[in-house]
Amino acid sequence: METQETQKTQAPRKRTPTIRLETLTNLIVIRERFDWWWVLVGIAVIVAGNVLAYLALRDVIEASIRQGQALTAALLTAGVALLMYFIGGLFVGRLSRGHTVKEPAVAALVALVILFLLQLSQEMVNIVGLIVGAPFCFGVAYLGGVLGEKWQDWVLRH
Repeated sequence: METQETQKTQAPRKRTPTIRLETLTNLIVIRERFDWWWVLVGIAVIVAGNVLAYLALRDVIEASIRQGQALTAALLTAGVALLMYFIGGLFVGRLSRGHTVKEPAVAALVALVILFLLQLSQEMVNIVGLIVGAPFCFGVAYLGGVLGEKWQDWVLRH
């Protein structure tokens, strides 16, 4: 009887989490899935897309500024930049192996730096636009990566 009474008065034992071999294997697989090749592809898509879009729209942007419609020019530039980040994230998310959106996120950060340096070399830097726009560009590329992964899953299931 004493053992039953002592068992009732003792605090319940806390379960310590156990790490199964499967969990460790999955962690290793997830770590190995990060692929720098897809980061480079993402950087190329984002940077090339932004540069080509700027070259294609340069006359429209400059005409808008000359006509006193700087806000229109800024919105057009920002919209096209966000679209390029989204397309880069979507492209990498769809085509990279595994389930990861890390590559588009890293590609977006590196592309931001490269595009900033390109703008700096052309004396076109807008610091306020960079500070405000950088989180949006990163977020849109990440969203593109997430949707690209979902697209990849859908294609594999059908």
